[in-house]
Amino acid sequence: MTLPSTSDAVRRPRVDTVTSRLRALIAEERARGGDRLPPEKELSEQLGTSRGTLREALATLEAAGEIERRRRVGTLITAPQRFSLDRAIAYPIDYICSVSSILGGASVAHTVRKVSVHREAADDESGPLLGLAAGAPVFRVSRSYDVDGGPAALVEHTLPTTLNGHEVRINSLTDGVTTFFRDVEHIPLVRSDHAVTAVAATGELAAELEVAPGAPLLVVHCRLFSDDERIIALGRLVFRPDALYLTSSAYPRAMP
Repeated sequence: MTLPSTSDAVRRPRVDTVTSRLRALIAEERARGGDRLPPEKELSEQLGTSRGTLREALATLEAAGEIERRRRVGTLITAPQRFSLDRAIAYPIDYICSVSSILGGASVAHTVRKVSVHREAADDESGPLLGLAAGAPVFRVSRSYDVDGGPAALVEHTLPTTLNGHEVRINSLTDGVTTFFRDVEHIPLVRSDHAVTAVAATGELAAELEVAPGAPLLVVHCRLFSDDERIIALGRLVFRPDALYLTSSAYPRAMP
């Protein structure tokens, strides 16, 4: 039996982080109509990683069919696959991306139905996760999406009212939380943790997504981490499974 070396154990999380950040770049490029990633040298500098780690991450994405590397051409972004049953769209839960980016990248007709921002007190669960005392102020941001003219998803995030010593410019939060952190607060999001479950629609959820009480809904609870490993936001994504379904990737790890 061969045990993984210490260097392999350290390198794998770095590769996973770079892979997640590359996926976020792919989603951004798709949203802009781009069809390829920058050259390796530029990517390495942009992500602050070695060429070796970058190439391992690119190999992972190529094996998953998300990119295609061609000599003298570059790294091409493959077309997102559409789920053929019931015209549903795949939302990848294992990397950081916005619902708008995924829908736009898949050329899906969609609109943001409603955006709301509330200032409220952190509860006993969200406060400690965000490094706050219970009762400290937080913002709860909610966005609902229509796909092909019908309600498809409800996305909620909870984030602190103060970041890096200044008040959050919440009036600038117009294009989703992940875009807000990147473009307004300039805080890199390096990874996310997810827990997925299914629930029966009741009350406000049933009304918001226009489903009958008791209809199944997919729920993703997530935690977004900044580059200093702080939890910077908590999220809840609720999807109608007839409009959006979930995908994830499994990466083989060395086992003792």
